[in-house]
Amino acid sequence: MMNAPASTDMYLPALMIVAQELNATPGQSQLTLSYFFLGFALGQLVWGALSDRFGRRRPMALGILLYIAGSVGCALADSIGQMMVWRFAQAFGGCAMPVIAQAMARDIFGREGSARALSIMMLVMALAPALAPLIGAKVLLVASWHVIFWILAGFGAIALACIWPMPETRPAEIRNAGAPPHLAHDYLLLMRDPVYLHYAVVSAAVAGAAFAYITGTPFVFIGHFGLEPGTFSLLFGLNIVGMSAMNLANAKLVRGHGYDRMLAIGVAGCAVFALLLALQQYAIPGGVVPVAILLFLFMSMRGLVGANAMAGAMADHPERAGAASALTGCLGFGAGYLSGLLLNFLHDGSPKPMAMVMAGFCVIAIGVLGLSRRRVAKA
Repeated sequence: MMNAPASTDMYLPALMIVAQELNATPGQSQLTLSYFFLGFALGQLVWGALSDRFGRRRPMALGILLYIAGSVGCALADSIGQMMVWRFAQAFGGCAMPVIAQAMARDIFGREGSARALSIMMLVMALAPALAPLIGAKVLLVASWHVIFWILAGFGAIALACIWPMPETRPAEIRNAGAPPHLAHDYLLLMRDPVYLHYAVVSAAVAGAAFAYITGTPFVFIGHFGLEPGTFSLLFGLNIVGMSAMNLANAKLVRGHGYDRMLAIGVAGCAVFALLLALQQYAIPGGVVPVAILLFLFMSMRGLVGANAMAGAMADHPERAGAASALTGCLGFGAGYLSGLLLNFLHDGSPKPMAMVMAGFCVIAIGVLGLSRRRVAKA
């Protein structure tokens, strides 16, 4: 499951170098992340449905092979256009790992236990974004950015070797239920479920804010504030430590408070700190310290959103857990793609576009959460 954060975050310190070497603008360089998010979004729809039809292991193996091919293509790319294409392919294959792993958690731990299991999985996943920028920065000290993608291809090969001893977890009753006439069937059923949409849209909106942070921070910290790639990587890793601490806390607290309450706390916290960041940028813009503090607080509260939203989205759909995980992830990475386009359009070299995009997505999350609660109260 670590391939997604590793594939984005190890690359972050090199974004400006890639733009220079491939004769691209900063906005075009950011779009290589946007196309990664788009590939990750669309690929999940395929792998999630396939895992419900053919089991968890075989689709995951096929996705990893495509991820390896995409990583090699990125390493050999000599234009920004080629980089965008191969990043899309890398993400399209790589998303098979997390989306199927989340469905496997639902297979094994069931409705109530999945929130805790997903929190622990996301805590483990957080090791990648905490370490990946540091590794990327160290690689750039001794080699070119191409080496980063060779390393990612190696990660894919290791992941491929690790899945062979894994058991098949898809429940027998699902294996014997018979497939609907086409892969879109499960997604249509999910889109008609207002409870599922509540969790999926809230999760996607907060994800859009988080991806604006991921895409925008290299240009904010390195380009605007003039930090060294190594210092940027340390700040980025510190934010992941905060998110990991909240994931750990969530794994313990969700037993007593439930995932709905923990999700509401997480969304409210993300919205407060994103809005404070936007207000600070337009009212009293200053140095790097207030930006770093507010981003740390935002990312920490983000740790209460992902696992709880995913658990809620899959709770009523054990027979299509792969599709529910996939569609939720697709909406989240689709929001990431949109946030990248917005940052490219609004780019002015300052932290303001990032702050405004983050605040906008968080307002959407709070709005959807409020509307859903009001609908439940009336019912």
